[in-house]
Order: sequence, then structure tokens, then C-alpha cells
Amino acid sequence: MLQKSYSEGVGAGFSLAENVRFQLSKTRVNDLFIRWLTQPQTQKLVQQLIKDAKDGKQNNLIAQPNAFFINKMAVSGVSQSALFSSPNKKTQGPASPPKTDPFHDLKLRIPEELSQSLTQSQILQKKCHVEKAQNYEQVPQFYFPNQEINLQLQSEQNKIINEIFGKSDLIDATHFEQITTILCGLCKYTTKILMTAIEGNATKISKSGFLKYWNQHLAQKEPKNRCFQIFKKPKNDYIEFEDFKPFMKILLQEHPGLEFLQATPEFQERYADTVIHRIFYHLCRKDNGKITWRDFKQSNLFDILDLVAKEDDINKIRQYFSYEHFYVIYCKFWELDGDHDFHISKEDFSRYSSHGLSRKVVDRIFDQIPRRFRSEIDQKMSYEDFVYFIQCEEDKTTIQSIEYWFKVIDLDSNGIITGFEMDYFYEELKQRMDCLNHEPILFQDFVCQMVDLLHPDNDILFKMNHFKQNLSVCGVFFNFLTNLNKLVGYENRDPFQVRNDIVDHPDFTDWDRFAFQEYVRLAMEEENQEQGEVFEGDNIWDNDDQKQL
Repeated sequence: MLQKSYSEGVGAGFSLAENVRFQLSKTRVNDLFIRWLTQPQTQKLVQQLIKDAKDGKQNNLIAQPNAFFINKMAVSGVSQSALFSSPNKKTQGPASPPKTDPFHDLKLRIPEELSQSLTQSQILQKKCHVEKAQNYEQVPQFYFPNQEINLQLQSEQNKIINEIFGKSDLIDATHFEQITTILCGLCKYTTKILMTAIEGNATKISKSGFLKYWNQHLAQKEPKNRCFQIFKKPKNDYIEFEDFKPFMKILLQEHPGLEFLQATPEFQERYADTVIHRIFYHLCRKDNGKITWRDFKQSNLFDILDLVAKEDDINKIRQYFSYEHFYVIYCKFWELDGDHDFHISKEDFSRYSSHGLSRKVVDRIFDQIPRRFRSEIDQKMSYEDFVYFIQCEEDKTTIQSIEYWFKVIDLDSNGIITGFEMDYFYEELKQRMDCLNHEPILFQDFVCQMVDLLHPDNDILFKMNHFKQNLSVCGVFFNFLTNLNKLVGYENRDPFQVRNDIVDHPDFTDWDRFAFQEYVRLAMEEENQEQGEVFEGDNIWDNDDQKQL
């Protein structure tokens, strides 16, 4: 019975109009034709054809149909002369619909069968879509999805501008600083940068010039977005390394906490570079040298800039700008750079942390597995590379550090750290502990500790998300596989001392604690040298016998 009904519905005995397959195909073709008709390229083609037809020009944009198509049209009752009749030739046809029909013009452009299958709302939608490409340039933008014009705020801003400029049309940098801080809500050290953006190198700013720049670039933006706009180049939508240089130059000249550096221009340059490198380490998530608006918006750099303007002691601004942190980084680099060519070789680098890093880790870093070097000299680590490395090494609670060390341990780069890869790196550290008569930690015990800390889904297969979900314990995992000194230090740690450190400095990060301890050590070393004493430190690996390990 079902088979009979099916054959009756699609069989050759039925007329074409009653054939089910024909009806489905017809509906699909009509839908595709409407889609094609509403495409911008189609609209341009149709407009060109209509224009040529009105001008009486011969248009070859549409090819003549083949003989098979003409024969089919003849069978269906359409003559070839009717198909290719000129649009200028008067033909008799049905009376036109009343002009009161709002869809009359559009229906004339759509075949009768298609227009009957469309509702009036669909026809109106197609008409709006067709006319959009023709009239969009004539209508000015009146909706700003990311902006809400606050008339009261706009009035207050105009009042501030009039009060600062007063009756004068020109103001100098001293008065313009009020524009920067009060009106724009920016750090006072960006005053000269804003003046340069408005009037170039002029020492005074005109009211008309400021209003033009203000209305075009800053008026409808929040302070953080304004800060981003004045740092970046006008042609770019991101901040580059060089874009921070003017700000750092002004900061070094005007900040009271950095006055002592004015006598040493070389240290000024190194300090500025270090600050910018630290900013890019935290903000530039793609590590491509470009800080986008999204990176800038999600960071705390804008708030830190505000603190820099309010705080005279630069060392209290531990993020990015601390001179003590710069001093630690620079001295660490200087200790390793034996020939002082500002590049570190693999042999120099192996001495970091008193030869604490394993050879396998050093090889992976200089193979540029975790991060490609920015150095122009092959197989040499530049200062920028070292700044990135030391932040990853001394604070393993950041996303950048986790990704860095994960790539070091992940030998096959498949996104999974297995037990084999862990054992590969742990084996060298275990041998070194045996040579130093340290009681080695069994690998099985180490693995159990890591499983308890990170809770992997499948046995000992550690993925990136396991570390990102447990940032506070990632340092333990990577230190056990990469750094002998930190492994031994963790096993011999005094829990009471750790607790006291946290109580004394509850807001310190791992990096802050490292920089604080190293700065104290360097200060003591310098003081002892001034008194003629020799400070040997705790470099237990510098003798020839230990270097054989």
C-alpha cells in the first residue's frame, strides 16, 4: 500500500504540477533565486542591465541559452521570440495593479510565481535589503553601540575646558596638565605626549586645536581608552615597544624617585627598556610585540600609571616600575654576561642560579622551544630574552610562565606531559642529588605528590588546563623537574619561615619575594665590598669538581 502511494506520487503518470519531486525542486530553486537576487553583486548586475537597456546598448553580460534550454522552453509553451524580446518593445499584458499597492514596484522585479509564494513582510524585507546598498552612504551614522552620549557630562566637560583656557586661546604645558588629569583622567606624565599628538612639538596648545582633537579622538571614550589612544601611533590599533619610549623619557626626567639616575644616562636607558619589557611580558599575551586594546583593557597598567603619578617612592610601585626590581634583573644579567657584550651564551646561561638548571633544560631553552629568541646573534640570549626568562623562572604562578615551562617539559609538543617526560627531566636531578649525598626523592613519590596537587583526569597525563586551574602549585611541579636548588630548597623548607614571610608581606607575589631577597643580598654584597670584605655567596657549584656533575 505504501509502495503504491509512493509510486502514485512520483510516477510518470502524474502531471508535472502534481509531481512531489518537482514541487520540492521548484521551492528550492525559488529560494536560491531569491538569495541570488538579494546579493550585492546581483544588484550591481541588474542595475547595469537596466541602464544599458534604457540606453539601447547591446549587453553581453548574460550568455545566450543553449539549444537544449530553448527546446525545453518551447515544449513548455514559451516562444524564443518572447524570451529574447527587447524590453523597449511595447507588448500587451495584463492591466497593472493599483498604484496604492506599496509592493507593486518590487513585485515587477520578481517573477510572478515567486512573488505569489512570498508574504508581504518578506517582500518588504527583500526591498529594504535591495535599497540598502544604494542609500547607505546618504544616511549619516546616528547609532553608536559602544557609546552613550551623556549631555550632562558633555556640559561639564565643556565647562572644564572653558575654565582652564579662560579668555586665552593658548596655554602652556603647566596649564595643559589640568586638561590631562582633570578632563581626560590621565596620568600627569602623559601631558607632553598628548600635546605632541595635538600640535606636534609646539610648546603651547590652542583651544581650537585641542577641541578638534578632543571631539575626534577622546570625547566619547573612557579614560583607559584615551590612554591607549595617545600611546599608540594614529595609524595602528596596537601599541608597540617604541611607543612607550616617549613616556619613559618624561618619567625619568620628572619623577622625583628617579632623579638619581639623571647622572647615569646608560642606566636610564636600561631602566626604561626593562620597564617596557616587563609591561609586554604581562600584557602582550600573544608575545608578538603588539599590545591590543583588549590586552590593555584587561590589564592593570592604567591604574599603575595613576599610582606612579601619585607616589614619589618608585620602589613602592612593585609592578613594572620598581627600580629595585630593575636592579636585580640587571645585576643577574651582568653576572652571567662574562664578556659584557650584552648577550649571553649557553655556557654563560648555565651558571644561572648557581648551576641550578639542568643541562636538559638549558638545551631546550637555547633550542628556543619555549620561546624564540629576539637576539640578532645566533645561539645568544639578548637582554630582552633574559628579562622574559627570569620572570618565568622566578614566578611560576603566571599564565606566561606556565606556558613557557610546559613547552620545555612537553618533549613531543602534543599538549600533554606524560610520566615518561617527567622521568626524563627528573633523572638528571636525581643523579646530581646522589653525587651531593642528598637523599633522593623517589620518582613514584614525586608523581603521587603531583597527582594530588593537580588532579589530572587520566592517571599521570597532565594538560595545560590542569596547571591553569591550580596556579599556586605549578611552581612545585616545574621546580622538581628543572631546578635542583629549588627542589632541595622545597624539601628542606621551614614551614614556619614560609608562614612568617606570607604574614609579613601578604600582598607579595613570588616575583616580589624573589626580587626583595635578591636586592637585600646584592645590597649586603656591595656594602661588604666597600668595607674591603669579600662576599662569596652560596655558589656551591662554582668549583671544578661540582661543574663535572
